[in-house]
Amino acid sequence: MTGPDPHTDTATAPPAPPGHHDHPVDPADERGEDDLARLRRLVREQLAGAVVEDRLDLDLANGMLATFGLTELPRRWTVRLGLTFTCEVTAATRHEAFDTAEDAIEAAVLHADCPIDIDYDSREHVHATAGDIDQHAL
Repeated sequence: MTGPDPHTDTATAPPAPPGHHDHPVDPADERGEDDLARLRRLVREQLAGAVVEDRLDLDLANGMLATFGLTELPRRWTVRLGLTFTCEVTAATRHEAFDTAEDAIEAAVLHADCPIDIDYDSREHVHATAGDIDQHAL
């Protein structure tokens, strides 16, 4: 064989394509994270993974994240609120007015972005004021 081997001669080897590295690339480098941001992300990911796998209590993980100054892991909440709605409806009786108002509120709530359960058993009829005749309903 005469001349240098083209596979081992670095002087004549083609240049590496853009973005090619001889060492493994950390995806965080491509995101432009600095070391502290990377550490924060990794701590949060590791704690979240441990909670999901039932190896760590969620409250304990959130306590650690708060100590580190990081945002706590999200959790699902069931919230019971007592709200007073005021709406104007047309009805013949006070009882019918409450039923009509409840139906109107339920129709509006059904379009919410989260599931909402309306507990009619614990409803409290606060106040219903009779007004003038609704001529449009005749």
